[in-house]
Amino acid sequence: MSITASPLTPSEGSRGGNTSYTAPPPAGGPPSRLPLILLGVVMVLGFAGLFLYAKSLNDRLDETKKSLDGALASQGETLQRLSRRLEQSDAKTTDLQGAFTVTQTKLGATQSEIQKAHQAAAELARKQEEAQQEAQNTAAKLGTQLGQLQQEQVSTKGAVGSLSTDVTGVKGEVQSTKQELAATKNQLQSVIGDLGVQSGLIAHTRGDLEELRQKGEREYVEFDLRKAKDKKPQRIAGVQLLLLNTDPKKLRYSIGLTVDDKNTEKKDKTVFEPVQFYQQGYTLPAEIVVNQIYKDRIVGYISTPKKKESRTPMKAQS
Repeated sequence: MSITASPLTPSEGSRGGNTSYTAPPPAGGPPSRLPLILLGVVMVLGFAGLFLYAKSLNDRLDETKKSLDGALASQGETLQRLSRRLEQSDAKTTDLQGAFTVTQTKLGATQSEIQKAHQAAAELARKQEEAQQEAQNTAAKLGTQLGQLQQEQVSTKGAVGSLSTDVTGVKGEVQSTKQELAATKNQLQSVIGDLGVQSGLIAHTRGDLEELRQKGEREYVEFDLRKAKDKKPQRIAGVQLLLLNTDPKKLRYSIGLTVDDKNTEKKDKTVFEPVQFYQQGYTLPAEIVVNQIYKDRIVGYISTPKKKESRTPMKAQS
C-alpha cells in the first residue's frame, strides 16, 4: 500500500516559516505527447501533399513544355512552308510582272497595228468610192458609145457584102503567107556545118528525128556517149568517138574522131552544131549533131549519106 503525502495548506506552510510554494502536478500523471504526434503527422501529410502537388505540377509543366515544343515545331514547319510559298509567290509575281510588261508591249504594237488597219480600211473605202464613181462615169460613156455604135451598125450593114469579098482575098493571102513561113522555117533549120558545107535539116527532138528518117534521104544513128575512164573510143555508125570534155553551162563539148583510121579532134563544139566529116566513097559529108550536153556525157545522132558516090580525096578537117 502506497503512502501519499498530503498537501500542505497555505496556512500551514506559512506557519512553518519561509517555505516556497510548489504547484501540485496535474492530475493523471506526466503531460501527453499526442498533440505533437498529431502535429507531426499533419506536417508529414502536408509535405507529402505538397510533394505530390509539386510532382503533379512538374508533370503538367513537362506535358505543357512538350506540347509547346510540338506546337513550336509545327509552327516552325508552317513558317517554313509559308516562307517557301512566299518565295514561290515572289517568283510568280516576278514572272507575272515580266509577262505583264510583254503584254503591255504587245498591246502597244497591237494598238498601232489596229490604227494602221483602220487607216488602211479608210483608204480602201475611199478607193472603192472612187472606183464606183469611175465605173459610173465609164458606164455613162459606154452608153453614149453604144448609141453611136448602133447608128454606125445601121450604116455598116450596106458595106458587109463588099467586105466579104475582101475577106476571101485576105484568106488567099494568108494561105500563101503560111506556105512562105513554112519554107522559111525549113531554111532556118538548115544550117552551115563546121566545115562550111550546107547541112541538111537538124533534128532538135526525137519527133524531128523520126520525121527525117521518114524522108529517107539519109541514115540516122542515135548515140549516148559517156567519158571513158580507160580513154577507149566507142564505135558508132562506122566511126570511133571519144568524149574528151564537156561544159554544160556553156553547152560546149570536145570529142576525138577516128574516120578511116585517121584521128582528129573536134574542139569547143556547141549544141545543135553540125560537126561534119568525110568518109571514103562519099562526096557528101557525114554529120554529128549533139542535142543534149551533161557532165561527162553527150547525147545526139550521126547522119550519113545513104549512097556512096565516086571516090574523092579526103578534105581537110578542122
